[in-house]
Amino acid sequence: MKENFLINIGLGYASKFSGGSLVDQVDAILPQTQCAQCDFQGCRPYAEAIVRGDAQINQCPPGGQVGVDALAELLEIETMTLNKEHGETKPKRIAVVDEKICIGCTLCIKACPVDAFIGSSKVMTQVVASECTGCDLCLPVCPVDCIDMIETNEGIETPFLNYYQFYDALFEKQTEESIQREKARNRFNFHEKRIARNKKERADLLQKKMVALTEKMTKNTAQKEKIDAAMRRVSESKAEK
Repeated sequence: MKENFLINIGLGYASKFSGGSLVDQVDAILPQTQCAQCDFQGCRPYAEAIVRGDAQINQCPPGGQVGVDALAELLEIETMTLNKEHGETKPKRIAVVDEKICIGCTLCIKACPVDAFIGSSKVMTQVVASECTGCDLCLPVCPVDCIDMIETNEGIETPFLNYYQFYDALFEKQTEESIQREKARNRFNFHEKRIARNKKERADLLQKKMVALTEKMTKNTAQKEKIDAAMRRVSESKAEK
């Protein structure tokens, strides 16, 4: 079996025989945009669904047809045509915020799956360009349409001079893409852990407030019962006289 598609995206035999789980190998092929166009909340969940048999290999527009072919090659199954119902493959893009329009609502910060936005409430937000995966998830939540997606120059092809230059440029491109994928994967994992931690902290705080409220109500009830008992004794004492 040839490894052409895996080699084209910088994985090749290193991915197929690295000793990692099949989910790890599938996840390594995915572009790590974390855009959810595949109907799963991130590349890792999609990889897990593929391995379980709950998803097809052609649901990732950012990975394109090359990604579909690479997944088919890795899994040793027949390749498929990219499913356009999940979107179309677009050039690499990053988000840019128009500071004159931004109102600091922070909705983009909450929507970003890799925490590429920085800012706070009522303060203009900005994007760390090197961290943005171009997932587009910030666009629909912005109430003032102050975010634009700008194409990068990563899609520009290097003119062919000779095979040495070609493979050297290919290796350099693959190395950079591998670094970017790993960075996006790590930031997504951190984002998910942060969200889970925040939810747990809120749940713990709510639980503590409920316990404190219950204790207060119990204490108030006990005090009320003591007062009622004292009032009854006074009333009984007056009645006896």
